[in-house]
Amino acid sequence: MYLGNGDGTFKAAIDSGSVGDFDMTVGDFNGDGKLDVAIAGYNSSTQGVIQIMLGNGDGTFRAGQTINMSDIPRSITTADFNGDGKLDLAVALDKVYLYKGGGDGTFASEGSVVVGNQNLLNQIRVGDFNGDGKPDIAVEDEYSVYVLWGTGAFTFNTTKVATYTFTGNITPVDINQDGLTDLTTTYYTCTQYGSPACPVWQVLLGVSGKETLKTGYTLPASTTYQSFYSQTAADINDDGFNDMVALTPFYFMLVWLGNPDGTFQTTPLQFELGSNSSSDALVASDFNRDGKIDFAVANPGDLTTAVLLNATPPASTCKAGIVSPSVTECKPIDFTYSTSPLKVTAESTDTAHKVTSMQIYINNSLYYTANSNSLNYSTSLSNGDYFIVTKAWDSSGANFQTDRHVNIYTGTPGETCATPAMSITVCSPTQNQTTTTSVHVFANSESNVSITAVQVYIDNQLVYNDTSQSTYVDTTFSVTKGQHNIVVKAFDANGKIYSQSRTINAQ
Repeated sequence: MYLGNGDGTFKAAIDSGSVGDFDMTVGDFNGDGKLDVAIAGYNSSTQGVIQIMLGNGDGTFRAGQTINMSDIPRSITTADFNGDGKLDLAVALDKVYLYKGGGDGTFASEGSVVVGNQNLLNQIRVGDFNGDGKPDIAVEDEYSVYVLWGTGAFTFNTTKVATYTFTGNITPVDINQDGLTDLTTTYYTCTQYGSPACPVWQVLLGVSGKETLKTGYTLPASTTYQSFYSQTAADINDDGFNDMVALTPFYFMLVWLGNPDGTFQTTPLQFELGSNSSSDALVASDFNRDGKIDFAVANPGDLTTAVLLNATPPASTCKAGIVSPSVTECKPIDFTYSTSPLKVTAESTDTAHKVTSMQIYINNSLYYTANSNSLNYSTSLSNGDYFIVTKAWDSSGANFQTDRHVNIYTGTPGETCATPAMSITVCSPTQNQTTTTSVHVFANSESNVSITAVQVYIDNQLVYNDTSQSTYVDTTFSVTKGQHNIVVKAFDANGKIYSQSRTINAQ
């Protein structure tokens, strides 16, 4: 466990001891208000187990119940499958195994469900794909993706929702921000993993009131990347539209910016993770509490975790989406932090009927009504977690909404370097700053095409040249005592050069 400092950095790891693991899921299993972990893995004798680790609330865990399995489970997820207010477990092995939570950190078997190609079940995840308020289960075998539609009583109706040549990963996330869980999938269009290169990712959209998923955007098969790992969706540039984020097995995190019509730009932004990263797991969160989604990536190739802080410049205006009806909420971003006052900006679209009003509900209480199709509202809130619903009404009396979760805190965001479009910004050092002989240079660039190189010159000497398509530099350089001139340059694919300089005095 790496406890966050709130500025994008983390304390040293706390090792509570565990088992060998393939997957884990997090929830409050014993109702004490502290997060616990359920691990799908194996013990020292390679016996397949589900190991419950109960949280102490300080970043440490103690071993709880151990559930022996017939083989090593591949994946695990959690939800309240019977509506009793206690978290349950679903585990992928040769079948989907269900365990009823007792609310005290223990679980009892509730049987199993036969799904797809036995002995080949891989990832299992949970979401409400049809909006009936009952958790559903998505699970994949080697060739297909299935959804187990929950009835709320540990029984499920099973539907195959996609068939592929070879499956990769599945991730539940609300892609189009309509309040329904959607499913992103990665798969291969060739018959053998990784040869030839043939990875694809696809969006499967939830459908209200129906036990089906409809195909959304599909990225064309790529010959550039070997595969895509651990994909998710998040709005990284504050324009109200989710962007797709995925890992390649080596070196890069990729971001495909979302378009207002639900499609994505086909050329991704690339962020290098290291020369021996072998990245395979991705998580999104606001690690430095600046209101933007950041990413953490597990790199087993060099035994590190990389944290990528979001320095993407925000969209200049909030524009309505093309999908109708819909609410496009640009601020706040879901699952981020904010200081008070909290600003809410949103636009709504309804091509069938005129939008007559928009409302803001905070923790289920009406805060604000605007008799228009747009919102730009700020309100003071005390520290704590808030659930925000932005709702639009049309002339037929119908309403549609989008939801946000925000934590209000008092403090200063961690290091970030927001940059206007078509420019470069040197955030550190500042002009005429007095420093030590160890100078931290932190700068970010932004262009409408890819950045091909970032360079640093100290006293007209090139000391740094990054040609990996990274947009930024975040490096410390040694200088002698005295005055120095630092120039940071960025070059884009169109040949345009962006440059900014700083004068410092090293003592």
